[in-house]
Amino acid sequence: MSDVFGPSPAIAAEVAQGAQLNSSGGNTQINFFGPAAPPDPWPVVVGSLPVLASALQSRAPIRDRLGVTATGTAGVVPTQLLVGSGGTGKTQLAASMAYQALDAAGGKRDLVIWVTAASRGSIQSSYAEAARRLGLSGADGNDVVRDAEVLLAWLTTTTRSWLVVLDDIVNLRDVDGLWPRGSASQGHVIATTRRKDPALTGGGRTVMEVHTFTPAESAAYLAERLSLAGFEELLDDSVPELTEALGHLPLALSHVAAYLIRKQRLSCADYLARYRAQSTSLAELMPGWADAEGYGRPVAVTLTLGLDAADATPPAGGTTEVMRVASMLDPAGHPVRLWDVPSIAAHVAAVSGAATVSADEMWDLCLTLHSYGLLHIDRQAGSRAVSIHAVTARAVRESIPEDDLPQVVASTADALTELWPVYHHLDAELVRSLRANVEALSGITGDLLWAAGKHRLLYLAGSSLFDAGLQVSAVSYWRQLAATATRLLGPEHPEVFEAHAQLGRAQGHAGDPSAAVQTLREVTGRQQAVLGAEDPRTLATLQDLARWRGHGGDALGALAATEAVVEACTRVLSPRHPQTLESRRTLARWRGEAGDAQAAADGIAAVLEDMLEVMGPDHPSVLRARNNLAYWRGEAGDVAGATEALAALLVDRERVLGPAHPDSLNTRNNLAYWRGEAGDSAGAVRELEQLLADRTRILGPNHPHTLATRSNLAYWRGKSGDVRTAATEFRALLPDRIAVLGRDHPDTLDTRANLARWTGEAEGPASIAAAFEELLIDRLRVLGPDHPDTLTTRHEVARWRGHGGDAAAAVRGLAEVVPDRVRVLGSDHPDTLATRHELARWRGETGNATTAVDDLRTVLDDRLRVLGPTHPHTLVSYAELGRWQEAIGDVPASIAAWENAFQGRRASLGTEHPHTVQAGSALARLRGDQPASASRSR
Repeated sequence: MSDVFGPSPAIAAEVAQGAQLNSSGGNTQINFFGPAAPPDPWPVVVGSLPVLASALQSRAPIRDRLGVTATGTAGVVPTQLLVGSGGTGKTQLAASMAYQALDAAGGKRDLVIWVTAASRGSIQSSYAEAARRLGLSGADGNDVVRDAEVLLAWLTTTTRSWLVVLDDIVNLRDVDGLWPRGSASQGHVIATTRRKDPALTGGGRTVMEVHTFTPAESAAYLAERLSLAGFEELLDDSVPELTEALGHLPLALSHVAAYLIRKQRLSCADYLARYRAQSTSLAELMPGWADAEGYGRPVAVTLTLGLDAADATPPAGGTTEVMRVASMLDPAGHPVRLWDVPSIAAHVAAVSGAATVSADEMWDLCLTLHSYGLLHIDRQAGSRAVSIHAVTARAVRESIPEDDLPQVVASTADALTELWPVYHHLDAELVRSLRANVEALSGITGDLLWAAGKHRLLYLAGSSLFDAGLQVSAVSYWRQLAATATRLLGPEHPEVFEAHAQLGRAQGHAGDPSAAVQTLREVTGRQQAVLGAEDPRTLATLQDLARWRGHGGDALGALAATEAVVEACTRVLSPRHPQTLESRRTLARWRGEAGDAQAAADGIAAVLEDMLEVMGPDHPSVLRARNNLAYWRGEAGDVAGATEALAALLVDRERVLGPAHPDSLNTRNNLAYWRGEAGDSAGAVRELEQLLADRTRILGPNHPHTLATRSNLAYWRGKSGDVRTAATEFRALLPDRIAVLGRDHPDTLDTRANLARWTGEAEGPASIAAAFEELLIDRLRVLGPDHPDTLTTRHEVARWRGHGGDAAAAVRGLAEVVPDRVRVLGSDHPDTLATRHELARWRGETGNATTAVDDLRTVLDDRLRVLGPTHPHTLVSYAELGRWQEAIGDVPASIAAWENAFQGRRASLGTEHPHTVQAGSALARLRGDQPASASRSR
C-alpha cells in the first residue's frame, strides 16, 4: 500500500480552483481547462448584423463586383475593401452581402462573422467569440489574443464556407496579422474603411471606391422611403435640388426621410428651405475648408434640423443631451438600460433646467431620436440594442461646445458605472457590452476621462476581466492602464500604485507568480516610501505579495510575511477591523499550506468567531471563512465534519447569495469532493455532473471554474474505477493547455503530472517514470530545485521507478528527496513524512522487511504527534506497518496495527468506505490464520 491520496479542492483561498494531485500526501495544485464547448449548429452568425435600411438601393455596379469572389491566386482569399467617406453607405453594402451569404439562393455560407473594426482589441474580441461559438480546440475564453489566433488558424484549413466582414477599419495597423486567410474557394473577406492609404492594396486585396448616390439613386431612395411610409405626397419638384444640396450622401438622405416622415406635413421644398437657412448659419462654424472629408456639412445640417425638431419632446434640449452621450459610446451598440439609470436622468434635467426627468421621459427622448433616424433601436440585439451611426456620432461630438464636453464625458462615465452589475456572472453579456463601451469612451475622450475624474470606470472594467476568467487579457489591460496612470497622475500617486498592484495580481492569476512577486515588491517599496509602511493600502499590497510568494512555492515565506501584516494591521487598524480579520484568515491558510492543517483549522475557527460578531452571519467574508474552515478540517482528518459543514454552508450561501452565485457553485464543488473522500466516489461523480451543467449554463463553458469542474469530474471518474477514461481525458487536456497557456505554465506542467499518474494507473508503470523524469527537467528549469512541485516530481520519479520493478532505484531516489524536503519544508511537514513513509515501504520491497518495520514505526510516531491518530495519513501508516509486520512473522503486532487502521477508518470514513473494507478484510484474514504475503500494491 503506497501513501497515495486523492485531490484536495483549492478552497483554502478565496475561490475554488482545480483538483489536486496529492500522490505524496502534499498539496500540489492542479487546475484544468476542459475541451472546447459544443459548437453552435450551422450556419453560425457571429456579431450583430446591421438592420438593412428601408428603400435600400441596389447600387448594382458595386454589388455585382462584390458578388464576384473568384481569385486568380491559389490559396488567396478574395478580400474586397469598400473605401469611401463616412455616410456613403459602405456598411449597408457590406450588410446586404452578409445577408445574401445566409440566403440559400445567394450561395449560402456556413459561417458569417460581422466585426466592428474600430480597434485591434475589438477585432480580436470578435474573432475570439467566433472561436468559442465554433467550439474550436484551444479557444478557452481565457485569452482573447490566443483565441483570435485559433480562429485565424482554423479559417486557413477548414472546408466550411465563410464570410468575414471587417466594418469601419479606423487604423490599418489594427488589422496587421488579423486579415483572414484560407481557401480561395471557401472564404471571402469584405472590409469597409474611410482610409485611402496605398497599403490597402497589399496582400491581394481589391479596393472598391464607394461614392455617394447617383442623382437617380438619391431620388429613388427618397421616393421609396416616403412612399413606403404612406407619405408620397411630400415629394415634389424640389427633390433634385434637395438631393443635390445634400451631396447625394446616403446618411444625410436617411436623416431627411426620417424627418419628413416624423413631421408628416412638411414637403421636400419645405425641408430644402430649412436646410438652406440652417446651412447658412453653420457656414462660419464649419467652413468648407474645414470639412476635410467633404461630407461633414450635409450631415451636420441634417443632424441639426433633426435635433431641432426632436427637441420639441420635453424636456427642452433633452434629445440633444441624449445624442451627446450616445456619441461617446460604441457605435456597435449599448444597452437599453443605460437610459434608465438615475445619473443620466439627472444630467438631462440639469442641462434642460427641468426639476426631474423620469425614466419614461428618458425613453420617450430615445424613441423620438429613433423616429428621426438619429438613433437606432433594435430590442432583439440584447445589450447592443441602441446604436448610433459612427458619422452621426462624430458630427454630434464636433458640435459639443468645448466647455460642455467634460460634463458630457463625466455623465457618460457615471451612467456606465451605475449600470455595472454587482454580480457579473448573472449578466455576462451586459458586462461584455459595458467593457466595449468603456473602451470606446476611453478611445474617444482620451485623457479627458482622467481629467474629468472618472477614470475609476477604467479600473472597474479591468477588474471585470478577472471575473470573466480573462486572466491573460487582464495582464495586458493593467499594464497599459498602469502606464497611462503613471503618465497622467505621476509615479507617486496612490492610484498609480493601485494600478500596478492590479497588474501584479493579474500576472499571478495568469500563472506567473514570480512576475507577480516582482511587480508587487516594487509597488510595496514605493508605497512604503510615499504612503508609509503601515498605511492600510501598503498593508493590503503586502498581503498580496505574501499570497503570490506562497503560490510561487514559498509557503513558509508567505506565512512569515502574513504574520507581519497581521501584527501591523492589529496595531494600526485594531484587532477586529475587517482588514485585520481578513489577514488573520489568510494567516491561518498559510499555516495549513506550511504543513499544519490543524493549526489552520483552529486559526480560522478563532477568526470566524470575531467575524460573526463584527460582520454578522450572512456577510460574504463570514461565509468564505466557513468554507475555509471546512477545508482545513477535512485536511486535518475530519472528513465527516468537512462534509457536514459544507452541506450547511451550501444552504446559507444559496439563501444569501442565490444558487447561481459563483460562491454557491464553489461550495457544491467542494461538497462533492469531500463526499468522494468519504468513500462515495460515484456520488461525487453525479454531483459534479450536475454542477458542470449548471456552471456551463451560468458562467459559460470556458470559464475557469467550469473547466475546473470538468477536471474534478474526470478525477473522480478515475477514483470510482474508470482509470482509462481519466487517462484519456487528461491526455486530451494537455494539447489544449499547451495551446492556450504555453508549455511552461504551471497548469500545463500539472496536467502532465496528472496524465502520467492516470496513465500509470490505467496502463501500468512501464513508461511512467520516464514521463515524470521529463516533467522534472522542465520543473527544475521553470520553478527551480526547491519548489514544492519540483520536490513532489522527484518523489514521483522514484516511486514509479519502484512500481516499474526497480525497488532499489526507488530507495535511492526517495532517500535523496528526504533531506531536501526537511530543508525546504521542515521535518514535520506532511510531504516530508509522506516521502519518509514511501522510503520505508520501498526498503521493504528490496527485501529488508525488518528495516521497513523500524522505519514505519518511526514515521507512525511522528504522524501521530503531528497529524493525530485519526488522520488518513496516520491510518495509512498503521496499515503499511501491519503489512510489513506480517511479512516478518509478527502476526500479533500486525493484527494490532490493522485494528488501529480499521477502527480509525470506520470512525472517520464509515464502514462502507473502500479503505475501511480493506482494513477489515486484512483483519479477518489474519485472525483466521490464513496464508499471507507482503504483496506489492499501489
